[in-house]
Formats: sequence, C-alpha cells, structure tokens
Amino acid sequence: MQFPSACRRSAAAFAAVTAVILSGASTPAFAAQDPVKYVNLGDSFSAGWGSLAPTAAVNPAFGSPACLHGGPDDVALLDQLQSVALTGDYACAGATVGATTSGIPTIAQQAAKASLDGALNSTTGLVTLTAGGNDVNFGQIIAACAADTSPQATGCQAAAAYGVQLANGVDVAGTVGTIRGYAANAKIAWLGYPRLFATAGESTTVIAGGGVMSAAAAAVFDKGTDQLNAVLAAKARSAGAQFVDVATKFNGHEIGSSGSWFNLGQYTQFNFHPTADGYSKGYYPAMVSAIKPAQLVKG
Repeated sequence: MQFPSACRRSAAAFAAVTAVILSGASTPAFAAQDPVKYVNLGDSFSAGWGSLAPTAAVNPAFGSPACLHGGPDDVALLDQLQSVALTGDYACAGATVGATTSGIPTIAQQAAKASLDGALNSTTGLVTLTAGGNDVNFGQIIAACAADTSPQATGCQAAAAYGVQLANGVDVAGTVGTIRGYAANAKIAWLGYPRLFATAGESTTVIAGGGVMSAAAAAVFDKGTDQLNAVLAAKARSAGAQFVDVATKFNGHEIGSSGSWFNLGQYTQFNFHPTADGYSKGYYPAMVSAIKPAQLVKG
C-alpha cells in the first residue's frame, strides 16, 4: 500500500522521534516565558474609582485613608492575562503629578513606595498610570460648566481654557524620569481620559450633557478633555513613554447616552468616573490593544 508523500513524511518524522526517545537521547525543550512584571500608579481613573460604587476601600499598598481605590478594574483584568504579573498597585483617588496639600500620595511618592516595597525595579517590564486630571482641577471645571447657562457657554470656555493652560505645566517628563529611575527597563504607558458627555449628534444620545450641563457647555468640556489628552500625549511621547488613548472606546457610552459607562446619581463621590463596564469595556481593551502585553514577556 502506498502512502501519499505527506503521510510518508509524517511517518518518517514519527519514526525518527521514536528512535530518539528509545535511545534515551534528550529532546530540545521549549523555553519557558516569564510574564511581564507590572506596576500600576496614578489617580482615580487608575484606581478603579467607581467600579464598585457605592463601595471603596483603603489601598493596602499604603494602608492609609489618604489612598483610596475602587474595586476590580482594567488593572485586575490585565493581571489575569498569562503574559502579565501585577507586582504592585499603588494608584490613589485624587492623586496629582505636582505637590498636594491633601496628603494623598503623588505619582512620584507612589513610585518611591513601590520601589521601597521591591515592586518597582529593574525587572519591571510595564508601568501604567493616569495622571494630570487633578492637576488641572477637573472637578472645578465641571462645576463651572454645569453652572454656565449662557448660549455660547462662555464661562465654561474660560474654565476649560485655564485647564489647558494648567495642563501645559504638568511635569510629565519629570514623572516619567522618576519612574524610569526606579524601573529602567519598563514600558511606561500614560493613559488618557474619556470624554464624559454625549453630544447631540450621537445616535444613542438621550440627553446631550446628561442633564448635568447644557449641550453647549458639554461640548466645550469634551473639547477641553481632548485638548488635555493632546497635551499629555505630546509630553509623554517626548519623554519616551507611550500614550494610550481611551476616548474612542467610550464613544456612544458617555453620560447622557442610553448605554452610559459612567457613574452619575446618588453616590456623588463616584460621579463622572467609569462604572465596571467603563473599566472592562473601555479602558481594558484600549490598554491591551495599545500596549500588547504579550510582546513584553521574557523568554
């Protein structure tokens, strides 16, 4: 009986392998791959704030009420990948890049604590963070825009413009340099912020501005978010870090849309922050797509 040529090759290969095994010779082993060691820093958007509203907890990395975080989020999902091993999560709601008088650990202080704990070092392969929103007084801009009922939202425009001015002064390069000083071999991914409000042109829109502010003010605020992201992106890339845009992942899911991924209601401390869906369906896929953690593993 004649075997097709492909079958003959398979039979020959099987015979060769069998001979090697029977002879006691060793066969080549596949090199094991170690998952990339990962550290998370940042503000409330990195801390999963709102993912389990109305609950929140003290971040055990600091063990102080000055550092609070939420529930399972994009960071936890990233840690579930076989290619990733989270060695420390030091993000705190309210964290800033610059100095703070609130006692909340700054990004630099978070990095220093991670280094002291041995979580952030030369073997770290990935660091993620969101930061900058608190430095430009995000909350105050929301309040100013919500109070502005003028047709052109002139007061909101002034507040947003001042926020962009403050963004230009955020020390992204210094922050990246600080992290790099502890983790010279890590990819540093600076994550952006989503647009908060639906616009009148979106098919899923229920209320432009979500009932929080006028449609005109909401459009101004969203534009300000885009400008903040643009400033942070340019600064991050110039400093040798990667900027991860998340805004497009939230399209159609802003406040005011029928499928919003944001907290808004009685649990006011979590307002304007993503829900569990926002972290798992917005931030997480944006991170995986941009960072490609499987390519960071070490053989």
